[in-house]
Order: sequence, then structure tokens, then C-alpha cells
Amino acid sequence: MKIRVEDLRERLQGAEERPTEAAAYVLRHAAKGDPKSVLESLDDFAVNHGFLMNLGPEKAPLLEATLRSLGLRLRVLELGCYCGYSAIAMARNFEGEGRLISLEKSALSVAAASEIIDHAGLADRVEIVHGDSGESLARLEGEFDLVFLDHWKGLYRRDLETIEARGLLRPGSVVFADNVGPVFGAEEYLEYVRGCGRFESRNEVSTIEYTDIEDAVEISIYRGPRGA
Repeated sequence: MKIRVEDLRERLQGAEERPTEAAAYVLRHAAKGDPKSVLESLDDFAVNHGFLMNLGPEKAPLLEATLRSLGLRLRVLELGCYCGYSAIAMARNFEGEGRLISLEKSALSVAAASEIIDHAGLADRVEIVHGDSGESLARLEGEFDLVFLDHWKGLYRRDLETIEARGLLRPGSVVFADNVGPVFGAEEYLEYVRGCGRFESRNEVSTIEYTDIEDAVEISIYRGPRGA
């Protein structure tokens, strides 16, 4: 069932606490070791039982296509794990040494996502780090091929600047930012990533997960430090 923009605020109430219910639903209904079945169960839960702040089936193919364009043995960083939906969508494409590190502040989400990712058979490819994104980023080292931003929208610019300062990007790395459409107030981030001179950026219009409400993602290729 699609929801209207005037209903979205009401549906979002309680969404932060819903991953536990979603995990129980997945464990009951999804085939163990089958990432596709797990994603379908999360979609079913979100549509028929309780709204989830997932990437959703409309935008997941775009993220996966972006990932595959970079190769299959990648090092990926995710900010905002929630139920583990996007981590599963990405990690199921990995081969060999492909790995994903996901930063998540909510202990409830960490517990639920860990169960869901394990049920999908991808626990060996995904590491969830519990804590504030700024503090967790300060401890990371090495370069990432793709960074997926899907946490608090007001932190997108701050955390991207930290990622750059920490040397976590290489020329050609992609930053994929979800929920930058008109509802989310992502203007500060968009102004930065489009205007700082270090990214080649494009906007893809879509819809907010499980709704008909306009949304967008911003896909930005890192050129390297200015003047490099």
C-alpha cells in the first residue's frame, strides 16, 4: 500500500524502534541463506506491517548497479545500517575479498541488523560498528571504493568532510547519498558536494521508499584533493 506525503510523518513514528519486529518477521518468513528472500520479506513487512526506513526496492537496483560498475572485490563503507537492507543489497554482489563496514548509532538497529544479515548468509562480508558516525570515522583507516550515506541527513556534509580529511577516499571512489529529495532538507550537503570542486556529481530522481513521494539520490565520483 502506497502512502501519501501527509501520512508520512505519522508512519515514521516508531520506525526507529521497528527493526526488532522486522528481524523477527524475517526469521519467520525468509529463506535462510537467501539474500533475495530476506529483502523481499523486509519489503513485505514495510508495506503490510510497519513502515521501515530502508533503501527500498525502487532505489536498491540503482545502488547495486553503481556498486557493480566498480567491480566485485570492493571495500565499502555504509553510514546508517538500520535493518541491514542496503548492506544486504550491496554485499550479495561481492566476490572474493569484498567487504562492507557499516556504522550505526542505534544499539537496537545493530542487534536487529546483525540477525537479519546473518539470516541472509552474509555475516562474513559485513561488519557493523556500533557508535556515533563521527567517532567511528575517526578510527577507520584505508581507502573505500564506495561510501553509502543513509543516516541523519544533517550529518551528511560533516561526515563526508571527515571521510575526505581521513583519506578514506581515492580518486574514482563513489559517494552514494540516499534521501536528498525535497522532503529531507539536504541542500547543505548538495551545495557542498556539487560546489567544492572535488566531486563529479549527478542526481537521480526516485521516490521515498514504499511511497509515491518524490525523492532523489546523489551519486558523486571523487576526483581527488583540489589541485592534485
